[in-house]
Amino acid sequence: MATPINASVLKALDILDLFGPDRAVLSAEDVAAGLGMAPATAHRFLVTLEAAGIITAVRRGAYGPGPRLVRLGQMAEALAPLPPQLVPTLTRLCQESGESVMACRYSPAGPVCVAVAASDQPISVSIRVGTTLPMLRTAQGKLWLSGMSEAERRAWARRQGPEAEAALAALGPELAHIRTAGFARNQGANEPDIAALSVPVQQGGHMALTLSVFGMLSRFDEPLFTRAEQLLTQAAQTLST
Repeated sequence: MATPINASVLKALDILDLFGPDRAVLSAEDVAAGLGMAPATAHRFLVTLEAAGIITAVRRGAYGPGPRLVRLGQMAEALAPLPPQLVPTLTRLCQESGESVMACRYSPAGPVCVAVAASDQPISVSIRVGTTLPMLRTAQGKLWLSGMSEAERRAWARRQGPEAEAALAALGPELAHIRTAGFARNQGANEPDIAALSVPVQQGGHMALTLSVFGMLSRFDEPLFTRAEQLLTQAAQTLST
């Protein structure tokens, strides 16, 4: 039987995900509109997060990141720093492929975007740092699953629930192919119009990051997939060392 999940904790994290480069301050109205909750419920979450020091009031009814959130971010960076050459590498890959590029770290909920370089294509796909991707439907997630042992995958699926266990069983042949090939593809499995190719970055004998080229499915023909795999593999080898 799967362990029950605390929905309030997940909702609080969803609120923090609303912060971004274009939104440094949140109000109850922002949270209510962004997450589809009642304004009174949004206000209660914000007041609770303020009491915990995660956010702080910058003016009446408006909140920004608080000191505890800053300390947690600094601690996360100190405990697992990103390679200093990661962002320049993503920028170069974006220029060479013509598509957006991101790096993800593992989390049990799914790969988390930790850095991104956005394409300047007239029509492109964007993602915010901190976004968590589905584990079972994305190239990045399938790559992490393929790197686990069979026992680790089963334990992960049990924690997610029966639907994840069934979906994981169906992915068995695809995960075996990914382990052999060294990369994973997504051709509209998560979002109908989005494609991606992802490769692992190995450090210390384990997968530390995934690198992915992603964009509009209509542009991802076989030559682009092949080119992306070559560029990402070379970059991953450089980052590994």
